[in-house]
Amino acid sequence: MKYPLDKELKSLSIYSGSMVGRLYPLINIGYRLKKCRSDEFVSVKKVSTPGYDGASIDTLIIEPIDCGKDLPCIFLFHGGGLLMSASDAHYQVAKWYAREANCKVIMPDYRLLPKFTYPVALEDCYNTYQWVLQNAESLGINKDRIIFAGDSAGGHISAALIVMLKDRNQPIPQGAMLIYPALDKRMITESMKYTDTPIFDSNCYKLFWSMYLKDQDASQATYASISEIDNLDYFPRTYVETAEFDCLHDEGIEFAKKLISQGVDTQYYNVVGTCHGFEAAPKSSLLAACMKRRIEWIKNTI
Repeated sequence: MKYPLDKELKSLSIYSGSMVGRLYPLINIGYRLKKCRSDEFVSVKKVSTPGYDGASIDTLIIEPIDCGKDLPCIFLFHGGGLLMSASDAHYQVAKWYAREANCKVIMPDYRLLPKFTYPVALEDCYNTYQWVLQNAESLGINKDRIIFAGDSAGGHISAALIVMLKDRNQPIPQGAMLIYPALDKRMITESMKYTDTPIFDSNCYKLFWSMYLKDQDASQATYASISEIDNLDYFPRTYVETAEFDCLHDEGIEFAKKLISQGVDTQYYNVVGTCHGFEAAPKSSLLAACMKRRIEWIKNTI
């Protein structure tokens, strides 16, 4: 069916969730060809960081031109269903954060499905986070001023890592910014009725979970479905943003309300007239308004 998206997002309506689900290998080829490059405002550097089980992964460090030392840091985990690489939209958002919040942005190129299933992506990001903490001084990062941020699967990684860090007695970041996050493998919320929304829908979500937890005992996948964890009162200050016409809408709102009920300083916003992945329209005034609100939250958090 057609959804009343904001007029600036109409171009996204041609990308159905089922099409993205089928064509992700081709989409990835295109994404891989487009690099995140330095510009007049920020510099971009690629480094090798530790991944899971002795592997190494590529990681981007994005920072304002001529920035000083001891800067706050955003770990930005890109979305894409753990199937797709970072896109131009992710790079643009990362550069905005670095420039407007005057911080360093770390973007791990974690390994992807279908080859690398749970918990590889999470452990890749965990190991890179540990590396940054260990090398914070030489990187010019204030390790006491870090937040995790991510959209969709990146929101999943952000939330899951906080639980993992708590369980492993490791430092938890100062904040978490979750943009239409994927949090609940049960798929039981009312918004799972969205089976044909642009970019992503509940059919894609079902595929995501089946690929992610392949050959796993789902009941033992502790960090897969964060919404199922009862006690989350140790979470840092949290920002949750949802899209109106998105199968993940309700689980995002429910997660925010759960944090609030447990005393966590949490803000949440539903962005009207949007679908999942609306960051793919980087020139829209709607995203500009969201970015302004996010930057304000970042500055007030770190």
